[in-house]
Amino acid sequence: MAQNYYHCFVAGLPDILLDESEVNFSMHDFKNTLEEELYPEDYELAQLLFLPYDNQNLLLFLQEKYDQFSELGNYTVSDFESELTEGGDLFSLPDYMYEFVEQYREDRNSRTLKQWENHLTRMFYDYVFSFRDQFLTDWFTFEMNVTNVLIGLNCREFDKDPEEELIGDNFVTEAVNKSSAKDFGLAPILDYVGQVISIAEKDNLLAREKSLDQFRWDQLDEFTRFHYFSLEVILAYTIKLQMVYRWMELDEQTGRE
Repeated sequence: MAQNYYHCFVAGLPDILLDESEVNFSMHDFKNTLEEELYPEDYELAQLLFLPYDNQNLLLFLQEKYDQFSELGNYTVSDFESELTEGGDLFSLPDYMYEFVEQYREDRNSRTLKQWENHLTRMFYDYVFSFRDQFLTDWFTFEMNVTNVLIGLNCREFDKDPEEELIGDNFVTEAVNKSSAKDFGLAPILDYVGQVISIAEKDNLLAREKSLDQFRWDQLDEFTRFHYFSLEVILAYTIKLQMVYRWMELDEQTGRE
């Protein structure tokens, strides 16, 4: 399939920095702009970047906390109601959501809410990887690996078993589960693991989290280094914008949580 290019749209994107204190458009408005500007097949891929909001909304829906829904999800309360109540047959939600809801309703008390959230996240990653888009595969693999290294470090610090916390199933999860080495034996095959560990060792929580996001930001630049006016640039910009808004919306209490 020929790749689509968006010369005017990309050229018109405002420059953003991780330390932005103000952006003159909302994330919701930008999401609507993506739907207007992108070809349908490309917007379908962009929607994957907003599915984490839907995952949180799905958990809220199952707890009947409808007033806490994020507007950044692809699906509304009404969408969940029409699809996940008896008689729903439009099949407009991603497949993994139906499977998750069935498991949750059958055995809700077998796991804590955090365990259910981790399970949903694993299913989400499997779903994203099924699209076989190179940029998204590279990004979510990177994000999954970084997350799993951080999980391993936290579990080691608090003497917890990481197996139930880890996401996915690859050489990183196997190493984090089995290795007692400081770097889980990953340094020879994961060139950024040392940087992740160095950031995780920072005592200041704010500095640690900001450094992790800057690390992610820099990696996005690497993923798009040889892409110009393509969908990859727009997807990377979308992820960066999500980071910017996350920092803009954080207050001290939320940050500590």
